[in-house]
Amino acid sequence: MSTMQYCERHEMHNCADCAPREPRGSAPIGDWGAWPVAAIIVHASGKAHLPGCTHIVPADIRAPRYGWVLTPTPGAWRRLAPSSPLRATQGNLDRAAVSRCESCDATQ
Repeated sequence: MSTMQYCERHEMHNCADCAPREPRGSAPIGDWGAWPVAAIIVHASGKAHLPGCTHIVPADIRAPRYGWVLTPTPGAWRRLAPSSPLRATQGNLDRAAVSRCESCDATQ
């Protein structure tokens, strides 16, 4: 029996937009459609971005400048802070987000 996944971003169970995808060894390329909606992208500055951010181009997201988390834990976006960094799980694993992009945050 599978457990229902709760999406904190959209406040619903089994959210199709944020359902976990198969982990990938490299960043999705091309347009934002290749990125899972729930992914968090970590810039070298420590700023976190969401797919669709106008500050970055999907084709530019690659190590060593970026790291990313394709399937973050629920609430990871809201917890981002210097006291609660989000470490990249793919790309540049040395990247850790400590703040949120204001434009991305405004969409949440």
